[in-house]
Amino acid sequence: MIIYDPNWINPYGVELAAIIAASNFEVSLWCTENRVQAPAGVKMLSKLLPGRRKSLSLPKLLLRRLLEPLAVAGSAPRNVPLILVWTRDPWDAFVFLTRATLGGRTIFVYHNPTSVRDRGGLSGLMERLILRVSTVSIVHSSRLAAAADAPKRRVQVAAHPPYGFTTRGTEPHSLPLDQSGSGPVVAFLGALRQDKGVGDLVKIAKQIDAKWTLRILGPDRLSDDVEAALQESSVTTEYVGSGAGPTDDQLITGLKSADVMIAPYRSVTESGSVHMALSLKVPVLAYESPGLSHIVNEQSMAPTPLAFADLLTRYFQDPWPTYTGQAFNLHEQCTEDWRRVLDSSS
Repeated sequence: MIIYDPNWINPYGVELAAIIAASNFEVSLWCTENRVQAPAGVKMLSKLLPGRRKSLSLPKLLLRRLLEPLAVAGSAPRNVPLILVWTRDPWDAFVFLTRATLGGRTIFVYHNPTSVRDRGGLSGLMERLILRVSTVSIVHSSRLAAAADAPKRRVQVAAHPPYGFTTRGTEPHSLPLDQSGSGPVVAFLGALRQDKGVGDLVKIAKQIDAKWTLRILGPDRLSDDVEAALQESSVTTEYVGSGAGPTDDQLITGLKSADVMIAPYRSVTESGSVHMALSLKVPVLAYESPGLSHIVNEQSMAPTPLAFADLLTRYFQDPWPTYTGQAFNLHEQCTEDWRRVLDSSS
């Protein structure tokens, strides 16, 4: 089977390929050029452009973006399952929609059902069309299955893969916190979007009477006004990977050495960021969300910025384990789920 993963930041496709290959399926993975290490049994085709690649002229960039999805679709005969982990833009979605409509076996991982968190725009519309014509569509929970706008017989639940291959060889995080220097290091992983809680960072910081470091692991930088407001609240801001985004090694090193990760995310479907922290055994504090309650325990979630600040303050003073027992069975559950999916769609 063939897996298509154009996401250059989230290594979801590598992790899924590792899990499927471990069940003795032949796997080819089309992924971006920055992915260079292949799991055992996986043929890695690191040929897709990561990001916008400013080093290329616009005509070459457009040509690559035009041809890459066609090359992937052309490498997958109709009877070979093509697993779409992400779609990058309306063009690649159209290519794979056409293949599926013409009878090509397609397994579509649908991360964000519209009624939960709409991707929006033409890209979102194309995803919803792929959902309707795919052989099987995969969501990560029964809640998301109920939200998917597709024939129920075509929607199956498979647990989100943990990042065991990406984080292999890492040591578990240990308590208590290191409060030397500029205080505890608090990681924030991913793009600085409103739905990821960036608008609440200052509200949270103003309520905390402690010195701490906010480590942002992602491609974006805070505005000068926000950074100044954080500094007034004794928060030191540092960045890992701003601009191009962190490499896998930068991401793992920066997250693993943090004392805790915060996830004040809204409209969560299933957070890859939290799963990455879980795989590194880095504690996570989050907003209350049905998308996280199966892996983050009740005492580690808060409903509002004010309550989140209190949660973080208490954690600085006396940290505790933040994950549910179910969180540590995800590898076995994901493996079992994908065996069922592939057997039923053969």
